[in-house]
Amino acid sequence: MNSSLISVDKKSLNKFKAYSTLHSYSKSEFVFQAGSVKTNFFLLLSGRVKLYRVSSLGREVTQWFCFPGEAFGLSELQSTQHQSIYAQCCEQSDVLSIPLKQFNRFIKQSPDIALKIIEQLSVRLKITGETLLNFTSDDIKTRLIKLIIRLNMRFGIEYRKGSLINIELTHQEIADMIGACRQSVTAVLGELKESGNIEIIDHHFFIPSLHAFEQLAGTKYHERQYKKQPTEFLIHG
Repeated sequence: MNSSLISVDKKSLNKFKAYSTLHSYSKSEFVFQAGSVKTNFFLLLSGRVKLYRVSSLGREVTQWFCFPGEAFGLSELQSTQHQSIYAQCCEQSDVLSIPLKQFNRFIKQSPDIALKIIEQLSVRLKITGETLLNFTSDDIKTRLIKLIIRLNMRFGIEYRKGSLINIELTHQEIADMIGACRQSVTAVLGELKESGNIEIIDHHFFIPSLHAFEQLAGTKYHERQYKKQPTEFLIHG
């Protein structure tokens, strides 16, 4: 099943884009903050946006990073009138914003896109549930390995008989995604490099043997069920 919205016809996508307005944001600028009134649905055209919550102890808990072609701000549209998460740009970013009333009207007229959105949210919900389970049952090394596998499934490209993850993340960003400190992530990455399970090529992760790498997470890593999706138009909350 291909649940990427890019698979719908070009006419529907162009019509969707016609409902939106382009905004440019600087590094560290917020697209929206927790507590703000929900007014728009967003699509990232360039740059990177971090989606996170703040715990009762004041600690940032990163949900995910949105990359070009990914949409966000959708999962809570029908729950409350205010945002419960922060969307902050990690670098200069261009974002399309679509007023919710127009977005809702559009998807009612475009059931193919509405179906794709439902499929994407279902996959995201399953991944989120398993990530929470990993926090309670896995050590930092295993959580990091599983994160790299998920990233590879979304952004991996064939390279030198292995797989190159075609995005860049800092050690701190990775740490925020698996609930660890930066020093621990750096140490584990050093172990994985020393053992030959990963290489760093121009700030990108390269996995020489995907099969061997998956074995590090336990026999046959079950997230292979999440078919790699084209990254032009994915949904995130």
